[in-house]
Amino acid sequence: MSKEAERIKYFGSDVDSTLVKIIVVAVVFHFAVAVFFIGLHYVNLKPDPEPIPVFEMVQVAQPPPPPKPVQPKPPEPPKPKEPPKPKVNKELPPEIKPEPEQKPEEVHEEVPPEPEPEPEPEPQEDFPVDDLDLPVAVEAPSLNPVGSVDMDPLMQVYLEQLKKIIMSNFKPPKDLKVGRDAKTTVQFQVDRFGGITAVILKKSSGNKAWDHLSVRAIQISKVPELPPNYRAPSLVLHFNFTPN
Repeated sequence: MSKEAERIKYFGSDVDSTLVKIIVVAVVFHFAVAVFFIGLHYVNLKPDPEPIPVFEMVQVAQPPPPPKPVQPKPPEPPKPKEPPKPKVNKELPPEIKPEPEQKPEEVHEEVPPEPEPEPEPEPQEDFPVDDLDLPVAVEAPSLNPVGSVDMDPLMQVYLEQLKKIIMSNFKPPKDLKVGRDAKTTVQFQVDRFGGITAVILKKSSGNKAWDHLSVRAIQISKVPELPPNYRAPSLVLHFNFTPN
């Protein structure tokens, strides 16, 4: 081989080794740069925040008040000695009892009994009793609860209000003839909210028209709710309809 060829071969191998070194250095450099940036991402460059002072409220116990000085009690003055009591002779002379006075004897005089007064004669009537034209007692319409109910002021006002409402709906015609002592009793029930149920003709007056108007007056009435102090769920009542 000629010297020129050996020289080319030598320089060619030298170039190849240099190129390999450059590639290795470039790879190492890029790897180092990547590691630097990755590490820079995890490094906290911000300064740590200053700690905020925390104040704790501590209640300081007050010192106890100083003890009061004890004042010495003044010495008690000596009690004077009582003089000796003289001896008393316990034997007393016998008591002298006064003699009882003698009362004069009372003399009772016999008093004759008084004569009994004679009974006065009964006045005789000039006319027979059957001829008297006395007025017949007329009963007014009334509303009464059935059973034991506490009639407090609220309940009394409530029953008066119901009576006015029912009587305003009871309108018998003027030409309806009914006896002065006629009375129709109607029983009904008022629930908690003022609803009327269980309307029953309890006692008839003998006049069907009067009885029908009495029952209808209760059925069409709109009454208020029961008083708040009345605890039962319903109230049973009797209404007496009379001509007065």
